[in-house]
Amino acid sequence: MNRVMQTAKSIVDTLYPPVCVNCRIRIPEQKVWLCGNCYDKLNYLPEQHCPKCGYPSEEAECFNCAENSYVFKQAISVFLYDEAAKALVHEMKYAGLKDIAKWFANQMYKVALNEKPLADVDYVTAVPLHRVRRRERGFNQSVLIARELASKMDKTYTDKALVRKTYTASQTILNSAARRKNLKDAFKAGSLKLTGKKVLLVDDVFTTGTTVNEAAKTLLQAGAEKVYVMTACHGL
Repeated sequence: MNRVMQTAKSIVDTLYPPVCVNCRIRIPEQKVWLCGNCYDKLNYLPEQHCPKCGYPSEEAECFNCAENSYVFKQAISVFLYDEAAKALVHEMKYAGLKDIAKWFANQMYKVALNEKPLADVDYVTAVPLHRVRRRERGFNQSVLIARELASKMDKTYTDKALVRKTYTASQTILNSAARRKNLKDAFKAGSLKLTGKKVLLVDDVFTTGTTVNEAAKTLLQAGAEKVYVMTACHGL
């Protein structure tokens, strides 16, 4: 870093001191995002979870799968969507800290290395945003994660597999039934031929799984042989 850049950084850090995105205490530099205490609060998905949807549970039967009838082959997540993880996702999506997406992708890649089925996927794609939502936010955080993950996995990333055709209300304020109704027919197949292909579908958070399930339905209807899902976080 040259002297001019160092001076500029010092001025920015003085005017806008870097803080932990979770507890807001001062930290050495903003690219760290979390203080040591909050970083230690990141919880990985426990070993006891549903092998289909990833829901954390020690029960033999998964009520989440029974309620939602998932069509994807398997959903894989890295972190539980609790305090520190929520802060990271929020700052990534709404404060424009895009480098968090790269960090999430790196953590997902470490998990993907141990998931043998993912070694055979043909394409990596992301859950698309409607063009209006994308224009409002300026970017799609799931695309940022998926591109980086595909690169690390040495797989082909595509944005031609899915299109978000309807502008839907935010899923965060809806219950499971309303989420399904909200997303019915929200997606359509893109221009990419998927017949016989295995697809890894990437999103930031798996909450009820409604969004990724509807997207997976569209991919399967377009001819995909199997759809796997991978998210940075999994809700409780």
